Amino acid sequence: MRWIKVAVAAALVLGIAAIVPNQATASVQSEFIEKLVKPAQENERKTGIPSSVAIGMAALETGWGRSKMAGDYTVDKGLPTETVYKVNTLFNIKCTSTKSPYQTGCVPVRTAEYKPDGAQYFIVDEFRTYASWGDSILDYGRLLTSASRYAKAFEYKAHPDQFVTEVRSGGYATDPSYATQVISIMRSYDLYRYNLSGAGSGFPSGMGDGGTSGGSDAGTGFAVGGDFPAYQSGSSGQGVKTLQLLLNAADAAGLEADGSYGKLTAAAVSSFQKKQGITSTGTMDDQTWEKLLPSLKAGSSGPAVTALQGELNEAGHDVDVVGSFGEATTKAVGAFQKANRIKETGRVDSLTWARLIG
Repeated sequence: MRWIKVAVAAALVLGIAAIVPNQATASVQSEFIEKLVKPAQENERKTGIPSSVAIGMAALETGWGRSKMAGDYTVDKGLPTETVYKVNTLFNIKCTSTKSPYQTGCVPVRTAEYKPDGAQYFIVDEFRTYASWGDSILDYGRLLTSASRYAKAFEYKAHPDQFVTEVRSGGYATDPSYATQVISIMRSYDLYRYNLSGAGSGFPSGMGDGGTSGGSDAGTGFAVGGDFPAYQSGSSGQGVKTLQLLLNAADAAGLEADGSYGKLTAAAVSSFQKKQGITSTGTMDDQTWEKLLPSLKAGSSGPAVTALQGELNEAGHDVDVVGSFGEATTKAVGAFQKANRIKETGRVDSLTWARLIG
């Protein structure tokens, strides 16, 4: 799950797939998909969860199987207590007092948490281990079918895009862009072809991204009020790192882009709001985002482009984070727009930003 903030999640971002990958990367992705098709379809038979959703979520959460937690994981490396665990987890489900029939045990992992003021502290959590990726998928299916908060998702088994949207809304992930990222992966690699039900891409009428099915451009207009995350003290993650880089670009804030919304970030937001004539709250709202977000295109450079490239990587596009908007970034933006049913321009405007970080 996306609430693992340091020991696991940082590794995942580095492994997210490219929309137009090179041959070596494509091999990693195709091999990962091939390994998961049968287990995902077995899970679909048992639970009704679309195979495309299971594979897409696993790809995002493990960086196409590259996460250390997806294989052998070493605890206390170099110490007398060094232990190697066969973890084989695709979804990083925490151990509980009730043992899952699919798990083999637990592995202790040191992870970072954040206090309301943004201060970081570390805890040790235990996560389930498995004999195989197949067992990990079956346990994931058991989790979604047994927790009532995910019940609404199962109303949309015929609409995988809406299914994963409801899973995220049910509390599976705190990252507001989680579902968008999974959908982007499902569409980019046509994972829908593995659904036993035959379910394809798109949303049911009146729901999801534009309320349309089949990938038309209808209903994708930008609307103030629900497009951007309401970050505040204590928030953390890639989205906060993007915010910090954008504040540096727009207001020379001098923030360290560490992904932690602490006192300095709150002060920088407050300062920016004052300069823009916005009520100074120190928290991010749609009005502040609208003033902050720049239009970017080929030839742009600086921290804002660095932020863009980080978000593109987070969304599954393999782009070098170099701070200059070149041909590779233009192609990645175009691919992201196409996958999210936005007019494919290769330029970044409010709607593209909204899909990236909203």
